[in-house]
Amino acid sequence: MKTKVLFFLLLGLLTHLNAQSELTKNFDFKSTTCNFPDNQRARDIFPLGIELIQKNLYLGSAAEIMTEMITIDSAFCDAYYWAGYVFRKSNMNKEAVVMYYMADSLAQNKSLEYKQNLASISMLVGADKVARRKYEEIKKYFPSSAEGFYGVALTSTIIGDVDYGLENIHIAEEKYKEPNADTQLLKAILLTLNGKHAESLLYYEKVKNKLTKTDHYNGNYALSLYEVGTMNNDEKMLKLARKLYNKVKNKDELTEYIRSKLEKK
Repeated sequence: MKTKVLFFLLLGLLTHLNAQSELTKNFDFKSTTCNFPDNQRARDIFPLGIELIQKNLYLGSAAEIMTEMITIDSAFCDAYYWAGYVFRKSNMNKEAVVMYYMADSLAQNKSLEYKQNLASISMLVGADKVARRKYEEIKKYFPSSAEGFYGVALTSTIIGDVDYGLENIHIAEEKYKEPNADTQLLKAILLTLNGKHAESLLYYEKVKNKLTKTDHYNGNYALSLYEVGTMNNDEKMLKLARKLYNKVKNKDELTEYIRSKLEKK
């Protein structure tokens, strides 16, 4: 039993991916991931490109600057990264994947942010195996970060290895400094997918005041309520399951199994 990409969870993850953009506030030529080109033209234009990105202005011009930087030095990974950033901001996700892939390859495992962005955007364009590989690399090269474990758990909702997803989300929970709704909801959904419905209810309850309007919350919570309610012959729980399911706006985003259980015959 699989579910489609949990886009709201993935987009929540993307909000944490721009730590490196903080460098733009105090940019200097020693703050780059790869060695800055020994070229005066590069020194003239790169700070301008960074400033445009920081201010979210003239992103087309920023992309041109990064393209020229790549022409000046094809091994300068930062130019690929920022080109990818611009493409992502412009909703050109396939182009962003190419640039992030080049940035990550050239960085030689030095940047957590490069791998995070590449993995997340890969999921958005359907390159799930690439995403899984990059999240596994985050676990390997940045083991203190929770993001690799969270990402692996997220990809398991697509790949279908739910037990492995649960193993990783447990670790992610421990590594995050504070509980967060995205992690708790992903764990709840993984428990639902794994048939651990009673246990999943505890996690749905933890996030009910934050994510009650999302389809994946309502649909998966409804399934677990339905299964537990049926087993216990609990009409109150079954009524709540039907109520939550009726709140789902896009039922096609849910699994066929959920729909088969809760659709009116």
